[in-house]
Amino acid sequence: MDFYLIILFLFTGIMLGFWLEKENIFVKFADLITKVGLVILLLAMGASLGSNDQIVLQLGEIGLQAFVFAAVSIIFSLLAVIIFVRFFNLNNLLLSADPETESEFEDQSADNTMTVLIFGSVVTGILAGYFLLSGVGQAWLDPLTNYSLAVLLFGVGIDIGASREVLADLKLMGWKLLVIPVLIALGSLVGAVISGYLFGFAAGESAAVGAGFGWYSLSGVLISKLHSAELGSLAFLSNVFRELLTVMILPLVVRYFGSLAAVAPGGATTMDVTLPLVKESGGEAVVIPAFVSGAVLSTLVQILVPLFLNV
Repeated sequence: MDFYLIILFLFTGIMLGFWLEKENIFVKFADLITKVGLVILLLAMGASLGSNDQIVLQLGEIGLQAFVFAAVSIIFSLLAVIIFVRFFNLNNLLLSADPETESEFEDQSADNTMTVLIFGSVVTGILAGYFLLSGVGQAWLDPLTNYSLAVLLFGVGIDIGASREVLADLKLMGWKLLVIPVLIALGSLVGAVISGYLFGFAAGESAAVGAGFGWYSLSGVLISKLHSAELGSLAFLSNVFRELLTVMILPLVVRYFGSLAAVAPGGATTMDVTLPLVKESGGEAVVIPAFVSGAVLSTLVQILVPLFLNV
């Protein structure tokens, strides 16, 4: 989805939510729509992946390499953010500013419904795409994904606007808000270089793959044009895996490492596709940090990928 449309839907929702009370029936209805829309989005995302012949073909050729690149990049991104958050005690800082977040987080930690729902929706979508829509589903799945995302971003915006505590959270974080995407970028690059070393890739090539930060469409095309179709395919599939793994693990990440850790796995996608899931997993307090992180990382993709390929 275009950046300006993301801004439009998200911030229109925020402005509307700001004028409504938290207990307003429209706010509660928006929250319900967000949850239902999330399932539709995950089904559409899964079906889009399963019906994509290019992804299925590459999965057989370079699937293991791409999976390792994605998984190790996520692990190092998570480690960097977790250490930073714990050093500055940021999770407790957010909870002290918004006591309601603590009760929501505790309720969610005791409930496996979200994890099962996310995993089931994605897997169902992938299987439906592969067996029922292979090669023919993209024409209507892409618009469905975009429309679902637009509705979700609007609903997320309403939740943020109706939660006055979010502004207090942002003031408490201050400069630390911009450090998080930098740490995610560094973790991703370290993880990618280590993965590339295992498979015999040069450091610059590996770093370029990791610098996609989950933005598979752009990174795959850039690397194909600037380097080779083979490395571009690896970048494409690796970043597809990063988005898919993010969708599946976010509830568990929040459960064991705190709400702010939800920002790390998705990389650039926390600005758009995975933002509604970040909100559902980590609460309203982490939505703006996630959006800012995704925006910063999306900008870095366009700078770092060409840079590393010319090293």
